[in-house]
Amino acid sequence: MTRILPGVEIEVIKEIVPQQINPSGIAGMIGTAEKGPVATPERAGSYKEFTEKFGSNYDYTLTKDVKLAFQNGVYEVVVVRVTGSGGKTAELTLKDSKGKNSIKIQAKSEGEAGNSIDVKVEKGEGEGKSMLSATDGSVIEVYEISGKNEELADKINRESAIVSAEAAGKGNPEGEGTLFGGASGKTPSLKSYEDALEKLESEQDVDIVVACDVSDPAVHAVIDAHCKNMSKEAKNRIGIGTVGKDEGIGDIVKRTDVLASERFVVAAPYGNSGAVAGLIGNLNYYDSPTFKPIAGVSELEKSYSPSQLRKLLTSGILPLEAQRGRGIIVVKGISTSKEQISVTRIADHAVRGVKNVSDNFIGTLNSPSGRLALKEKLREFLELMENEGAIVPSTDLSEPAFIIDVYSSEADFAQGIVRVDMAVRPVRAIDYIYATILVEA
Repeated sequence: MTRILPGVEIEVIKEIVPQQINPSGIAGMIGTAEKGPVATPERAGSYKEFTEKFGSNYDYTLTKDVKLAFQNGVYEVVVVRVTGSGGKTAELTLKDSKGKNSIKIQAKSEGEAGNSIDVKVEKGEGEGKSMLSATDGSVIEVYEISGKNEELADKINRESAIVSAEAAGKGNPEGEGTLFGGASGKTPSLKSYEDALEKLESEQDVDIVVACDVSDPAVHAVIDAHCKNMSKEAKNRIGIGTVGKDEGIGDIVKRTDVLASERFVVAAPYGNSGAVAGLIGNLNYYDSPTFKPIAGVSELEKSYSPSQLRKLLTSGILPLEAQRGRGIIVVKGISTSKEQISVTRIADHAVRGVKNVSDNFIGTLNSPSGRLALKEKLREFLELMENEGAIVPSTDLSEPAFIIDVYSSEADFAQGIVRVDMAVRPVRAIDYIYATILVEA
């Protein structure tokens, strides 16, 4: 609009500032637990928080690996509990004053943990009032009994974190007791892990996936497929598994004949996948786990000879070794495709960053200035990666650390398409040092 009267006209243009990228190093961990919700992702920022939700019994696969992950510095875990067939939920039916069934109380989670839940009916405040309490030793819940059992059961089902209830008769409950009959199921099936992975799809910031204490190649294969599918949507992930207990070198080497992927890591010897996940989660996305020590492990299940280590490395297995003065270290941080884990994570970070920046420009790229703005924001992001040392120019400096171009052809423009061409050079871990020694007599 052309101004008639003299004055100042101000136009405010809001600069598009991309949101902060989710932090790297959040591990999705799948396994069995003493208690807790089944097939439901639950976050924990510490091992203490995990044990409050899922228990601390080492007979279950999640407990050890989650503890190792936190001991090695993982930022956060998203836990999905799985159970096998044949599991039972602890329960107790309280009687009324006439000895008839009144209300049935069940543990919310199947397994032995429910067998420690105590239920008690006591006199409440006021004439004719009574209270029902339930406790698992750490949580105490109290409910007033003031009406029909259906109303009491409904209130318990809405509010309780440890039990559920079902009306079993008309008389008000009396007495006390401990829930019984809870039992864990058999080894979780492949379908249980597939269902857990499906639940993890909604957790956008997870970038490491671990099937705790599982050496089954079939489970490893579905985790790898999950990570590849999620990476198509810029939710890039790396899966981690373990070799079997007392598994021989020959059988370990055969694993990568059928699963050779930059998205999956097999740690050897047995029982250290949680520690490896924690170590990777604690490192900067551009740092390699090669020759980094792990914590929380006092000894390895077996020690490999130099020739065995070479076989493992040439087959794409991530081996651990105890070295004097260093502790237990990752010999080389590689995936089953023999690609360096840090290189994959750098590429993943670049993908997440480009998507994070580009999402903010949708609907603003109709003009050359809009496309130039997108290009400059992407350049800022890549320059930050270069300053961090994540991407580097060639050693002779003939090629830059990155190349970026944003454009739209006539055909693309008619379809509402803008294209981004980008090339990056991830820094690689320097694993070998060759020394030439000149001796002058």
